[in-house]
Amino acid sequence: MKITFKVAAHLVFLANFLWASNARIESMGKHATFFMDDISIFDNPANINVFPNFLIGELGSFLPNSYDTLAQKSGSASGVSLNNPRYNRDPAQPWFGGLFSYSLSDKTDGNMYPQVSIGGALNRQDLTLLGIVPAFVVVDNDTSVVPKPATNFDGFLGFTSRDGIMVGAHMYLAIQDGANIENGEIPTAEQINPSKINLYVTRWDLGVNMPLTRSVDGEVSVGFATIQYGPSSLDPEASFFVKMRSFISLDLIHGELVPILQMQTLNSPAYNELSGKFGCGVNASLDRGFFWLGIEGIFATRTKNDLSDSAGWIYFANNSGGKSSEQDLYGTTISFGIERNIWWDWLVMRVGGKKDIHFIEEGSESYIYTNPIANGTPQDHVGIGLGINIEEKLKVDAVIAEDVLFTGGNLLSGPHHHILSRISATYAF
Repeated sequence: MKITFKVAAHLVFLANFLWASNARIESMGKHATFFMDDISIFDNPANINVFPNFLIGELGSFLPNSYDTLAQKSGSASGVSLNNPRYNRDPAQPWFGGLFSYSLSDKTDGNMYPQVSIGGALNRQDLTLLGIVPAFVVVDNDTSVVPKPATNFDGFLGFTSRDGIMVGAHMYLAIQDGANIENGEIPTAEQINPSKINLYVTRWDLGVNMPLTRSVDGEVSVGFATIQYGPSSLDPEASFFVKMRSFISLDLIHGELVPILQMQTLNSPAYNELSGKFGCGVNASLDRGFFWLGIEGIFATRTKNDLSDSAGWIYFANNSGGKSSEQDLYGTTISFGIERNIWWDWLVMRVGGKKDIHFIEEGSESYIYTNPIANGTPQDHVGIGLGINIEEKLKVDAVIAEDVLFTGGNLLSGPHHHILSRISATYAF
């Protein structure tokens, strides 16, 4: 299959126009399922070939009522009082990384391919996997906090053929073995592996991104992960991921139709999930802006176990004394995002929203769930943000706290209030 220079140039144009970040995504729809962005490299590693030669960094997120995601799960066990308004809280989960590409082409015909790419990121937390790790385990009646990972390393390797077929590989490691401490602390004698409570989370992904026709581009990625916590004698639990989407050009709207399909199993010693998504969305270029809209169907079966093991430990999520709970979920998610340059070419305004309507059955009980209406977290209904674009090289994105336009962030009422909740940046070279 021969890719033309026109198609290659189109991919480069999209990479520059749709340079994204977590802050950009959070402020314009909460997810990037239906448009191309650099954060998609963590879903399909083949996309590192679409975004060559850039650095990415994030100061982290500043949520109104929590220190960070893992501390929120473990309450005050980390030594942080989550509701103390006098506590000087820095943004949680900062990370940085970069991608680098080298063309193997002689470029006599203007084609940059074949091309090799390599990249990595440090301190990024995979919340899909870490989100099902419990806060505590009990070993021989001694309660211990499951430690936070100290590595949090992503590695990437990619290749693009002359025909434009992109392949990529990704690995993720999040490990702590030896101490129950906050990252950056020097452990005391009591903190050095008091109960052999360790954490090992690993993930491997392979992906393909290739032109199917002159107007259709397809993506497929498969992943495998393991999660292990508690005594090191316990066997790790395996998880699997499959993600597919396609970009179909629509000249009528100067954009694309994007069907998607995703399946995954998530497994840890005390949590099991089988879930899937299917849906369709559109994205379109506007005058000095960009718009997307999508709808997804979702189903999931989840089991949470409070269990004991011959190794002498138990995990308790709800203090239910050895019981387990099963949950079936199905429903839909509707979301959109829009951004536009305002006043100057270097200033961008963004807004977006996401609405979950999920039907949940637990045993003989059932209810309807929707995501939080407005609590300042990345999961709530609406987001708003600003972006600064300096010569298509340096781009800084920020999520604006949703109460600022009403209260000014209550700037004089204490550190519990804030103007921005997330700041991300990229630099292309």
